[in-house]
Amino acid sequence: MLSKGKVMKAKSLLSTAASIAATAMVIRTIANDFIPAEVLNYFSFSLQNLCHHFSSQLTIVIEEFRGLAVNQVFEAADIYLGSKTTPSIQRLKVGKSEKEDKLALSMDRNGILVDVYENVEMKWKLVCTQVESVPFRKPNHGDLNASIRSEIRQYELSFHKKNKDIVLNSYLPYILQRASLIREENKTINLHTAMYGRWDVNDVKLQHPMTFKTLAMDLELKKAVMEDLENFTNGEEYYKRVGKAWKRGYLLYGPPGTGKSSLITAMANHLKFDIYDLDLTQVQTNSDLRFLLLTMPSRSILVVEDIDCSIKLENRESENGSRRNQGDNQVTLSGLLNFIDGLWSCCGEERIIIFTTNHKERLDPALLRPGRMDMHIHMSYCNASVFKQLAFNYLGISNHGVFQQIERLLEEVNVTPAEVAGELMKNTNEEAAFQGILKFLHEKISEPVTR
Repeated sequence: MLSKGKVMKAKSLLSTAASIAATAMVIRTIANDFIPAEVLNYFSFSLQNLCHHFSSQLTIVIEEFRGLAVNQVFEAADIYLGSKTTPSIQRLKVGKSEKEDKLALSMDRNGILVDVYENVEMKWKLVCTQVESVPFRKPNHGDLNASIRSEIRQYELSFHKKNKDIVLNSYLPYILQRASLIREENKTINLHTAMYGRWDVNDVKLQHPMTFKTLAMDLELKKAVMEDLENFTNGEEYYKRVGKAWKRGYLLYGPPGTGKSSLITAMANHLKFDIYDLDLTQVQTNSDLRFLLLTMPSRSILVVEDIDCSIKLENRESENGSRRNQGDNQVTLSGLLNFIDGLWSCCGEERIIIFTTNHKERLDPALLRPGRMDMHIHMSYCNASVFKQLAFNYLGISNHGVFQQIERLLEEVNVTPAEVAGELMKNTNEEAAFQGILKFLHEKISEPVTR
């Protein structure tokens, strides 16, 4: 039991505390009533500065936007922190869209996460400030008004002042690099199309599983293409040193069914580049063509299929007279050349341009020169290495006694990989499938030659 003296002492302390609190409330009331708000704000600001002056902590503010553009440091921090599962984090947001393969994690508003980098403790906080509602008029809804509720987001990174150089020169660059790797690992490949001179915002997820491992293509040619892609993606310093735009042009030519579209898909899956499919018949003017190029991001593949027959591209000698007759409402060969090799083609990095055609001889020589189409890839008829890849893809067979007979027949007749694949799909039994291939090849050889 407490002694009487201790009880009296406790009562005295409580009485003193209550008196101090009451005095503080009176002073606060008097200050609010008689001291101008500007003076109170000044003293409050000065007090905060004084506290900060003696504090050992430094805080870096990383806002979500820089003007109208997204702050890349904020974006990288968002990705990086979403990948951290430290015990200090108590709330996470999780989501997944139809086009994403994995769950996306991120910090919840006002969440706190403690990260350790080179034995330095970094404290992250996501601060969200609500913005007042902004009325707007919905399109096609008459006078119906609605409100946009938004918020300003920023990360606050706090650490000891002595570690400022480590944070700025090492930690934040590490986060940018790490976020880039995470983004590449989680990236889905999308297929974009152009409509009315603009890229369609409703992109489609490319779900084609073709890779270089399963691509039925001549082995030596496949190896050359893969090496060329590797040199290109690792060639940033080389392109800068020689003063060339960091882009690469490929011409895929050969009969229909020889695998041009499959090669494009394998390239996209290998590089994890989005595909921008350009139908020139949907482009009205050279200006629209330039706009499409400017709005196509870096690390992407532009594909123009059947370049020889998609539109009529007049040669440069007759182009001037044609433009006088038809005005500027057309895509010209000069416009296309500037698109792929002129000044406007430099507005982006690490981009690939692919033209396909069934008839290379019909193309204007100006389209084919190095610097525009750097590598010409002949997609030819089925040969021994292509057949072996197809047999493995469809039947899981790497070798068989009938292979030599089939390979000899392939040397005598022109059949496309698509035709051979079609025959292999008819039977899951390997003996029946190979007998079907032999019958198909003999029938092709017996067909009369058409002139």
